[in-house]
Formats: sequence, structure tokens, C-alpha cells
Amino acid sequence: MRATLLESGALSLFNDMLRKRSDAVMEAGAKGLATFAKHDEQAIIKSGLLMKLAKDARSPRANHRDGSIRGLVALNAEIPVLVQRALDEARTVSDLISQLRKKSRALPAASALLHLMAIDHVVDTVTKSEAPGYILNMLKRRWFDGDNGEDGVGVLQRVLEIGPLRAAILDLGTVDALQSMLAGENSDTVYAGLQYLREVIKHDDGKSITCRESIISPMLKALARPHLPLQRNAAAILRAAFIHNEHLRPVIIEGLLSKLDSRKAAELLGVTTALRVLSFDQEVRDAVVTNTNFWGLSHNYFNVLKLEYDKTGPNFREVYQSVGFLIKCVQGVVSHRQPDDSQWLESAPYEFRKDHNTVLRLTNALERLSLPLSTLFNALGRY
Repeated sequence: MRATLLESGALSLFNDMLRKRSDAVMEAGAKGLATFAKHDEQAIIKSGLLMKLAKDARSPRANHRDGSIRGLVALNAEIPVLVQRALDEARTVSDLISQLRKKSRALPAASALLHLMAIDHVVDTVTKSEAPGYILNMLKRRWFDGDNGEDGVGVLQRVLEIGPLRAAILDLGTVDALQSMLAGENSDTVYAGLQYLREVIKHDDGKSITCRESIISPMLKALARPHLPLQRNAAAILRAAFIHNEHLRPVIIEGLLSKLDSRKAAELLGVTTALRVLSFDQEVRDAVVTNTNFWGLSHNYFNVLKLEYDKTGPNFREVYQSVGFLIKCVQGVVSHRQPDDSQWLESAPYEFRKDHNTVLRLTNALERLSLPLSTLFNALGRY
């Protein structure tokens, strides 16, 4: 039966199935190859298919790359030595690692490596290579923001899920690099740094490195920025630090309470929100209700709350509502209008920033010049 199938071009058919967009079809093709390899590895060798798959696995074309990797991973379960030899001869892993240095190829290459790391020896190769350093560079340059619809943060999440690779990246000072992103004036860079840190602290080793006193001041400054998703990230990191490191609790509480006398709308919204998400703890509630800044804010809330606004920040209703929720929380009053803090902190995905997208930035620049795109294209067409 195998001989008949081989003569009928079964291996070519399975290889073609790996090029399809359907996951089910690709999976069936991969299983077909693995089944043949289990019973007749010589047929796989003679076909030259292993080398073809190994070369296509580093291709910039997604339909070639993804299916080839799926086929290699399936074959590795049956003929691991041959798969490793093919990957080494084709320099698949080393070529993908080198692609991490180029912005246009970095995310697809990282994704390909992550899929290949289902093969044990690839994990060791990638971890001991220059890849961790290249990934750190991707973080610094915000390449995990993604372009053209790429889910960069999704790739970062998968990177950090691989323990040995995550440890290698953290050992290079990743948390310090991300903290340096928080020190700048550019809110988009701060937002990216916060989002990347949130992914890091989902893991115990990342949390241990991140949750230290030096992280508190940047979080307090971030809460004052007039961008709600950014403030949400800062509040989430403060909450993680509060839970993970009890020695930081007094520093966090005192830092937040000192900001309650602010009447800048964005900062007041950020601070009251952060205190609210920490109010599950009795120590926080006791500290708030005995704080003079809180009582001054409460007096203003029930009389006249005068605020300074930023045109890109929250409106009066949003700030007023946040202050009201805090007052009710520390008094133990439950409101059906109050958001579920755990859900609220996790509900907003990372927003791709328009001004970090080259195409949108160019389009916006043309719009500011009041030059219709149709006019530009017509002019280009004449030349």
C-alpha cells in the first residue's frame, strides 16, 4: 500500500497540503508525512522533502514557512535525528535568528522560531545564540508593536512563555531597559514600555525582577499621563507589585496618597483608579480614610470639584465618577455601577499607535497639507 501511494505521489500531495491556508488541511498533511516517516523513513530521505521543508521554514512567505514548520515538527516525533540534520544543513535556525535584526522580518522570524522550538534541540540552540539579545533590541525599538496588522504583543507573549528563552532575555537586563523607556517624555514609548512590562510580570521570575522600589516612581508618573490605557497598565503593575512584594506596600500607598491633592484631571483619575484597585486590602482602606488629602478631596467631591483639564485627557464626568467609586470602596459601599477591577485591568488590549505606523503617519502628513491623495496619485501617474 505504501509503495502504491508513493508511486501515486502521496508525499508531494502531503507537501502541497502544507501550503494551504486551512489549519485542518495543513495538520492532515503533517500527520500524513509523519505516518510515512514512522514506517518508511528511507522514502522520506529519497524524496528530498526534509531539505525542502527545512529551507522553506525560513522563507519570508508565510504560506511556505508556516506549513513547512508544521511538517518538520510532526516529522521530528518520528525521525528527530534526520530533522535536526536537515535543519543544520539548511542553516534554518541560524538564518531565522539573523532575521531578528531586520524590522521588516523580525516578527515573522520570531514567530517561526517559536514554532520550531517545539523541537527540543532548537530551544537550546536559540537560547544559547544571539537571539535573546536581538529580542531585547526588538523591545527597545518597539518592534513588538507590530506593523501591517501583525500581532506583535501576541508574539512577545509566546516568547515569554518559553522558560529558558525568557530567562536568557531577563538576564540581559530587560526590565532595566523597559524602565528606561518609562523615563522619557514620549507617551507612546511609555505606553509601550508599560505594556511590555505587563507581559513580563505575568511570569514569576519576571515579577520578582520587576517588583522592586525603583518601579514605583515611574508608575506614579505614568498615572498622571492623559491616556487611559496607559494609566490602566500602570495601575495593573502597581497592583502586581503590591501583591507580590509586601515591603513595597507602604511606599505604594504613601506615593498614591500624596497625589490625592492634585487637581489635574488626568492625574486625579489615574491615582483614584489605582487606589480603588488596591482597596481590596484593609491596610489601603485604613490609610485612605485617615488621610487628610482624601478628606479634602471628599469635601470637594460633595461641594465643588475644580479640575485642570488636558484636551486629550478625561472629562469631568469620568474623574468625578472615579472619585466617587473610591469614596464608596473605602467606606465598604458596594455599587452595581462600579467596574469589576480584575476584568477592567485585563479588558483592554494594547492599542497600536497610529503615529508609530509609517503609512498612517505619511497619510496624516498629507492630510495636514490639505493635499487629496487622488491628486497626489494623479500627479505621480503623469510621470
